[in-house]
Amino acid sequence: MSNTTTNTSASTTTTHELSIPPNHTLYVNNLNGKVKKQLLRKTLYNLFVTYGRVLGIIAIKGVKMRGQAFIVFDDIQNSTVALRSLQGVSFFGKPMRIAYAKRDSDAIRFSKDQIAEKTAALIATSQPEPKVRKDKPRPPPPSQPPPDRTLQEQHIAMMNSEEVNRAANAVAESEAQLQELPIRDRTRRIQAVIAAQTTMIGATAVPMMTEGPTTPTLFVSNLPSETTSEVLARLFQDFSGYRDVRLVPGREGIAFIDFDNDVGANAAKDALNGYKISPTHAIAVRLG
Repeated sequence: MSNTTTNTSASTTTTHELSIPPNHTLYVNNLNGKVKKQLLRKTLYNLFVTYGRVLGIIAIKGVKMRGQAFIVFDDIQNSTVALRSLQGVSFFGKPMRIAYAKRDSDAIRFSKDQIAEKTAALIATSQPEPKVRKDKPRPPPPSQPPPDRTLQEQHIAMMNSEEVNRAANAVAESEAQLQELPIRDRTRRIQAVIAAQTTMIGATAVPMMTEGPTTPTLFVSNLPSETTSEVLARLFQDFSGYRDVRLVPGREGIAFIDFDNDVGANAAKDALNGYKISPTHAIAVRLG
């Protein structure tokens, strides 16, 4: 009976964790309700601060809040590492159950709003008033001879020809395939094309592109067909080094997320791999 209860509790915690996006605030329950409030807050702080800067510990000794607390971190990566490291750790004789809070702490949300307001006010005061230009009347353009209809018709016929359409479709297909490749493989593909063209035309060798420092890219799959780049940006933008979201035209269910550094990319992968973005879709995240 006890094993069934434990498995059900773990399953509930895992489902709760995946259904809430990662944020700065952790929700901790199953705490020992007999521990005094001051001792509980101090001990929780000493335990969680080892994973990053803690902005606050919220523990209320009421009947409904007994055995529960909220831990507010200044960085979402630190809260993620703490959640995964301390899940199930015995604390005053009881295993802690930890999940992301349903909404971020007011301290985090208010600081973001204040920064946005101050930034907008600074931009508004720093921009000079636009000067009104008085345009002088321009002389009418010189009359031009009517276009040669024969050349126009030839040009239209050429653009609508089967050869041009086939070439345009081939270029579009090649660009779509190139966009699906990771950055390192794109560079190699372009190098191979340059080498082939050099051999074909028999010209002086074109210098090959050297591979510069590559930036990490996450490959996300099993996305719902209606997923937009804005939805993915909100999901990944809180991780350090986030750069951009790239959806693949004509291919539903996949996307690429670019980062500036490996630390942020790996933290996002660990936190969001298996995250249920909808009731029927748990996304898969891996390094591209």
